[in-house]
Amino acid sequence: MQKILLVLDQNGEGIDEPSLNLCTSVKRFARRPADRVEAVLFGPCQASLSRLLGGYGVRRVYQAPGPAGYFYSPERRAKQVLELAEAIKPSLIVLPGTVSGREIAPLLALKLEAGLVSDCVQLSFEGGKTEAVVSVYNGRYQMVCEFTGSPNVVLMADVDCGEAETDNFGDAEVVLLDDPGFHGKPALEVLEAYGVPAGEIDIGEADVVVGIGGGIKTAEDFKMMKELAAALGAAVGGTRAAVDAGWIPRAGQIGQTGRAIAPLLYLAAGVSGAPQHISGVKKGKIVAVNCDPQAPVFDLAALGAVGDFREIVPLLIQKLRRGKGRGNIGRE
Repeated sequence: MQKILLVLDQNGEGIDEPSLNLCTSVKRFARRPADRVEAVLFGPCQASLSRLLGGYGVRRVYQAPGPAGYFYSPERRAKQVLELAEAIKPSLIVLPGTVSGREIAPLLALKLEAGLVSDCVQLSFEGGKTEAVVSVYNGRYQMVCEFTGSPNVVLMADVDCGEAETDNFGDAEVVLLDDPGFHGKPALEVLEAYGVPAGEIDIGEADVVVGIGGGIKTAEDFKMMKELAAALGAAVGGTRAAVDAGWIPRAGQIGQTGRAIAPLLYLAAGVSGAPQHISGVKKGKIVAVNCDPQAPVFDLAALGAVGDFREIVPLLIQKLRRGKGRGNIGRE
């Protein structure tokens, strides 16, 4: 028997997508009758969420209490999960590969003296052993890790797991956790949260993302890229350099210190393709425009154009506006 504890989060509309992807991955893994899946959920657990999680095979949901802003401290959130883990003794603690998950997982592993794997794309049970398939080298290779002890902490890769696979298992039992309290001042506090500006497409939900980098030098450059995004029906994201220059908000940063995306198409202009950035592009074809033929982005691109984006992008916008449309871009 394996007891698996999921660590789930919410946004303003319910359980967030990385958490649902995690539920799908674990449901595919925990198929033996003796396996028991439970979850800790930050934020209120409405009846609809209890029913939804029950459909993923979650037997019990622990609702974590706290006032607004409480869960933005990684230490406080980790303490909540740690005390629960010490009480129910799961063999696996599984978290989504979000910023929050990546902050909490190492703290849990340290306190529990547990094994830790990150960027896990699949869990399996083979020959009496639990194995994790881990994505390495920006997704070019996969590595299989075998767990030899217990407990273990697993940080799932933030990838789209396809259609939700739910069954009619009934509602999950909801248990309200006590507030464990937190003495002293946390080492890290959130001062400000950056959201997606009203009327713009979130890079985490877009099928097409236009990426900008250090090559964007002027307001005219940025305006051109916004026009390209509008013609494609795309979101605009980019590198840390684009954020630091003030072209895009923090919510639009892609990469190790930003967000992971999984669009159908990522069109990068003026982006060199540093591993810290490209590691955030988890899925989809990359189309690159760069004046440097040796730019690393071309190693990963399905299609590349060597040249000044200021000359290439206007031609692309012109073609799109002639009615060729987003649906035919692959044939142009």
